[in-house]
Amino acid sequence: MAKEAQLTTDSYAKALAAFVGNGKSLLDLAEKESREGSFQEFIRQKIRIEQKQSLLGLIDAGAALYKSLSVRKKKDMEDLCRKNTHCAALQDALQDFQQLEVQWDAFLQHLDDELQLSAKSLDGRLQSKSISPDIPLIDARTGEAVTLQKYLGKGKKTLLVLIRQFSCLLCRLHLKDLEKNKSSLDAHSVQVVVISFGCQEGASHWMQETGCQFDMLLDSDRKMYAAFGLGASLKKVLNFTNMLLYAEYVADNFEFPRGLASIQEDMFQLGGDFVLDEHGRVLFSHCCQSPIDRPSVEEILSA
Repeated sequence: MAKEAQLTTDSYAKALAAFVGNGKSLLDLAEKESREGSFQEFIRQKIRIEQKQSLLGLIDAGAALYKSLSVRKKKDMEDLCRKNTHCAALQDALQDFQQLEVQWDAFLQHLDDELQLSAKSLDGRLQSKSISPDIPLIDARTGEAVTLQKYLGKGKKTLLVLIRQFSCLLCRLHLKDLEKNKSSLDAHSVQVVVISFGCQEGASHWMQETGCQFDMLLDSDRKMYAAFGLGASLKKVLNFTNMLLYAEYVADNFEFPRGLASIQEDMFQLGGDFVLDEHGRVLFSHCCQSPIDRPSVEEILSA
């Protein structure tokens, strides 16, 4: 039995070491490519879900690690490692794992600093207690110019869901949850409006793929994003912890959506959820600190 346990812990160490080796290769390549041209070109061309050797390749590597360890979540992996602290090889692999995390996040912080993304407001504090009803928007279904005034003054509260990009899986899952709880939202006189900064072509494709029935408005100049203090950040989207959390979805057989090749998206824009009363006053504010950070329906309704 002791020999079987030793073989098991050795296999844990090998799986973790393989993941670290893969992660280091991805990071080394990203650092090299980021020095070969502009940072803007690097993040547009070299960080894509379709490219297995981009930084996003760590998601599949994380899912493969979970499979090797017979777990499906980051927490389960951490619990497994804690239970096997007696294995020297596993402890060495864990140290390399932790060192990779530090290096990974430091590189992303460097990109944020170089692109001055970290200078933007990302803490979720609103400068105003209300939002202008006159911000120019486009109805994604009709192409007509509209403003928020269309939804105000009708005795209802409006939940604005500002999504990150059309190919954001977490945004789609959040809206699915809102759709499932539509009866509760209706009971509290809450109408949901989706906001995107994307183009109408992308919006049409998104609505067809998701079947979402909520109204969708396009804020191409991101004036509403700016008004709510929503910034962009590579580190808040691609940090090491988040990558392993995204891997949980792959391990659960979710597939990350692919964007249209004909349009340029911004995967580093952060989203948020905001409830307005009928006069446009902000009753509830949640500025997402990562793509995974969305409020529950209960949190929204408690406001």
